[in-house]
Amino acid sequence: MTVSPREPAAAKPRVPRGPVLPWVSRQALVGLVVVVALAAAWPALLHPSAYQKNLVTLTFLYICTALAWNWLGGYLGQVSFGHSAMFGVGGFVSARILLSVHVPFAWAWIGGGIVAGLYALLWGHPTLRLRGPYFSIATIGVGEASRLVFTYWEWFTGGSSGLSLPIESGLKARLYWWGLGLLAIMVCASYALRKSSLGLGLLAIKSDVEAAADVGISPTFYQDLVLFLSGLAVGVTGAFYASYFSYIEPGDMFGFVQSISFVLMSVIGGVGTIVGPVLGAIVFVVLRESLIASYPQLYLGLYGILLVVIILFEPLGLMGLFFRIGKLTGLVRPQVVAKAAPGGTGAVRE
Repeated sequence: MTVSPREPAAAKPRVPRGPVLPWVSRQALVGLVVVVALAAAWPALLHPSAYQKNLVTLTFLYICTALAWNWLGGYLGQVSFGHSAMFGVGGFVSARILLSVHVPFAWAWIGGGIVAGLYALLWGHPTLRLRGPYFSIATIGVGEASRLVFTYWEWFTGGSSGLSLPIESGLKARLYWWGLGLLAIMVCASYALRKSSLGLGLLAIKSDVEAAADVGISPTFYQDLVLFLSGLAVGVTGAFYASYFSYIEPGDMFGFVQSISFVLMSVIGGVGTIVGPVLGAIVFVVLRESLIASYPQLYLGLYGILLVVIILFEPLGLMGLFFRIGKLTGLVRPQVVAKAAPGGTGAVRE
């Protein structure tokens, strides 16, 4: 009897290890950890002045707002000039909660965000049936109508006199850390939304709403859901803004300047991306401080000129410029730039 030699056991196939979080690329996760670590160590290492620390805190706030606007304007392609409405609602609702009930700031912010999200659904459900410039024009009307209504709603907003919030000792110092935490949450939420079925559905609707409906995607549900989430997040940042300044009034919170700022931050960096609004908000804050100091009467007009120039000459913003430079130097494949182009899927690598 012959005994066949024993065959060696087949080696088990190696399964490649994915990222720690399935919806965050390894590079993005490392970048987020590095940025948060540097921001956390910055006050202890460099001992910044109160002005510098306050400016960075406001930068955190504006980055979060730009990311929230980008969920609607970037992923869905619906450019809203009415996000100041949710910003103001979130700020005033949280202020009323803090003045009426002694609760932690975070709970008041969440309450303001939820009401702002519901308010976004109230006007967004009918207006999202419009596309392109028609939707944008409608949102301008929503923002201005909200400003007028809440200005005359004196028992709730204080009218033109506004509301003063209680000032706690050491609040500004704590808001730096809360702002940093909110920034980390918003970046993670943006990546989660981008990689989720909701995010892919939004990109499909942005590309062709009829084709998306034909494959089983509900444009109404997806648009309403992302508007609620965007409104909720902007409402939370409005509540943060109210707590930070300890005083708010309707003309500032609901003003068209706020809406233009939200759009401009995303356009500067690159709509439809995640890194873009972050870069755009940083550039915007630095630019705003310089313009207000040098041209206090003209900075609003310069905002408009800057917005038009970017749309005409570099509609993809800083991210588009970086991708084009990378294409010329061979660091970025041409397909990546093509995906970032207007009318594409917007699936730009972060």
